Amino acid sequence: MHFNTFDLKYSSNLFHKMLSFNHSIKVRYVETDAMQRVHHSNHLIWFEECRIELLNHLKIPYEQFEASGFYIPVLSASIKYLKPASFNQSLDIGIMLRDKPKVRFRFDYTISHKKDLIARGQTEHTFINKMNKVVRPPEIFNTAVEKYWQ
Repeated sequence: MHFNTFDLKYSSNLFHKMLSFNHSIKVRYVETDAMQRVHHSNHLIWFEECRIELLNHLKIPYEQFEASGFYIPVLSASIKYLKPASFNQSLDIGIMLRDKPKVRFRFDYTISHKKDLIARGQTEHTFINKMNKVVRPPEIFNTAVEKYWQ
């Protein structure tokens, strides 16, 4: 696994801070179809795995987040499949949080093999509490990500 704690990206003549993280996986046989190509449903699973690893990197494992009474459900997801991936390939999954989270927030993803972009996607999320009420970003989350927008 490798990661970048944050990257400064140039956008519209301004530097834009964002949180980005990279997670590496190897395609397992069970993730392929009869053509030895990755089945499209696995991309969403890999996005989730990358989100969990990002939270681990931020020192707020999802279990701790849930124990604090908060959840991060997916509101929507989209994927653009660009090239096939195959059994036993090493893939890098990049996740980016471009904007400081508010009630709703979005992760952008890339899946690549070497220099080839395999897929890109997005998931939109919100924070909810144990009573399923939408809430603002909890303090545990704000504290972990605040430094990336200073």
